[in-house]
Amino acid sequence: MEIRLFAERILFGNTLEDKLLSLDQYQDEAPGRAMAVPAAPGRPAALALDQYHQRQRVRFAELRHFHTEKERGLVLHFFANHELLALELMALALLRFPEAPDKFRRGLVQTLRDEQEHVRLYLARLAQVGVEFGQIPVSDFFWRAIAPSPSPLDFVARLSLTLEQANLDYARHYAAAYQQLGDEDTARILGRIYRDEIGHVKHGLVWFNRWRDPALSEWEAYQEVLSMPLTPSRAKGIGFNREGRQQAGLSEAFIDELEFYTRSRGRCPSVYWFDPSCESQVIRPGFTPSQPVQQLTRDLALLPLFLCAPDDVVLVPQRPSLEFLRSLSRAGVAIPELVEHPPGSPLSGELAQRKLHSLRPWGWSPQVERIAAPLHDQLSAPQVWQAEWRPLYSKAWSAAALCDFLRLDDEEWLADALVVGWACANMEEVGEQLARRAGEGWDQVVVKGAFGAAGQSQVRLDPAEPRADQLAQVARLLEMQGEVVVEPWLDKLVDLSAQLEIGAPGPARLLGWTRFFTDTRGQYRGSLVSQPLSGLDQELRRFLCGEGRDQRRLWRFFETLAEFVAGRLAASGYTGPVGVDALVFRQQGRLRLKPIVEINPRFTMGRVALGLARRVNASRTALWLILNRREVESAGLGNLASFAAHLEQRFPMEMKGEHISRGVLFTTDPAQAQAFATLLLVGESLEECKAYFAGLPGKAGEWMKYC
Repeated sequence: MEIRLFAERILFGNTLEDKLLSLDQYQDEAPGRAMAVPAAPGRPAALALDQYHQRQRVRFAELRHFHTEKERGLVLHFFANHELLALELMALALLRFPEAPDKFRRGLVQTLRDEQEHVRLYLARLAQVGVEFGQIPVSDFFWRAIAPSPSPLDFVARLSLTLEQANLDYARHYAAAYQQLGDEDTARILGRIYRDEIGHVKHGLVWFNRWRDPALSEWEAYQEVLSMPLTPSRAKGIGFNREGRQQAGLSEAFIDELEFYTRSRGRCPSVYWFDPSCESQVIRPGFTPSQPVQQLTRDLALLPLFLCAPDDVVLVPQRPSLEFLRSLSRAGVAIPELVEHPPGSPLSGELAQRKLHSLRPWGWSPQVERIAAPLHDQLSAPQVWQAEWRPLYSKAWSAAALCDFLRLDDEEWLADALVVGWACANMEEVGEQLARRAGEGWDQVVVKGAFGAAGQSQVRLDPAEPRADQLAQVARLLEMQGEVVVEPWLDKLVDLSAQLEIGAPGPARLLGWTRFFTDTRGQYRGSLVSQPLSGLDQELRRFLCGEGRDQRRLWRFFETLAEFVAGRLAASGYTGPVGVDALVFRQQGRLRLKPIVEINPRFTMGRVALGLARRVNASRTALWLILNRREVESAGLGNLASFAAHLEQRFPMEMKGEHISRGVLFTTDPAQAQAFATLLLVGESLEECKAYFAGLPGKAGEWMKYC
């Protein structure tokens, strides 16, 4: 039989007998003219591709967990349709590309015959488990994505290196799953198909490498040839089967790149990026960050990875090393799509051509609005900077919120109104507040610039006897920012942070709370991401847990606080992430909670800590730290990369199931770090976490003094 006649019968036949036509001998002497792409292949009515959007659908994601025997059968229904689609697409390629090399066409015929046998195996098994092929509508996605391939090169990239490569993961995964269920018959079928798929991918790869641009790497050429709606993400299934890809002949470089490639498979992604200078940009439009802030922005650019969904986009100045991404993957961290983008420059290029859901910067500012402008037309949920949000960044706004909250909630464990800060617009008002605080008996106060990051733009002084140089500093703050806040300096014992998400039209969702710690200057150093009360003495534990009898006391309190904060934010129209810092202090021998220290209308390190907590065994203590290069160098352990290697070798990460149970995990890439690195320490107790740094010289373990 002529290959063309064989392919036409398979492509246009409307019975399964047509699709499974046997071919013992064939020739290719009359390949004919290239055929146009039909709208759909011929099929029995129950399997017609146009039924997918007309009948009640069943999604694969709803079945793949094998909750019932019926689901296990319907999973095979999905697989059978994929095999049927593959053989139809191969028949189409034989008709579309009659001028393709003879060896390619003959190899395609053999692959098609393998696919026919796969369909026969699935049909027999479906009948045995009581599922009729056509019982549920079948998807036309891969027909729409692969059938229009303009050349044999495009065809093998789309079918062999994408659809069939993904089956290297799916077939092996489900063979093991069915075997675990005791279904040896189905497991054997999937094992057979898996072995055949290795050969199919190899056949496509041989021709892909023969036809692709030799100036490009295998991976670069693959990315260049694929076009939407297909991306390399479609070449992966459940679990990443490196061994199968190696057997198919894919290069190690290609496999490495694919392993950590991510792109949304349909959902419009949100775009995240880290910008710790957003508050400074609110105060001073056109603000240029200092070198340390630029280094922080670069070194910690990956932090939104712990905030986003797996199919979202995170902007990074440089893609992390594969070794680092592999360490995150071993910890169960899903790697989102990482797009290289210079900090501070407008978001243009390929990203500006895609449909996106929303923008999720670290915090909003006029500069963010400028950077994001090229994407506005692509957003399904657009959001822009609004001038009404500027006061939300002010410590004066937070102080006023605290004052109102304490009027509404007079629980005994809360601070009284004396701790509330007072906004001052000139030195005369500052002097009045200093005199007032001295009269109340406070021996220390802190004057904070209304805007500014924690530990910056503040002056601590004696209100009764302020020094001239201190008053000069306050005057400079007033000149730069127009307002300062004067408040008592408290005997702080514990820092807490509640993390909220404010949705439209204003409800607040409490995501959780963390305990964090700062250095003597008030700058953030780290958080307890699991077991946040670890290391606290009995008095503090009893205070935070209602005399030790109410473990959810703080949660309920922060829920009340979240509703209050949402109400305060409603007038501004702000929606998005919010962090509310609080602290426990001692006043006249008694513990008190200051429920609002600052309200930050942005992402915070506490929100990152909550994201990390999902990866940690809940019974363990976990500590997340920021280290700087100087501290590490003082320990005589070289740069941040060599220090990371030293720690991870001594205290390798251990997993219990899908969660980290012990050890060290760096959460930003130390190999690319210029000045800062972040790491997660997990142990049975806070003392065990601290022990990872025990004995290190210099300032490497200085953080231990603060937690």
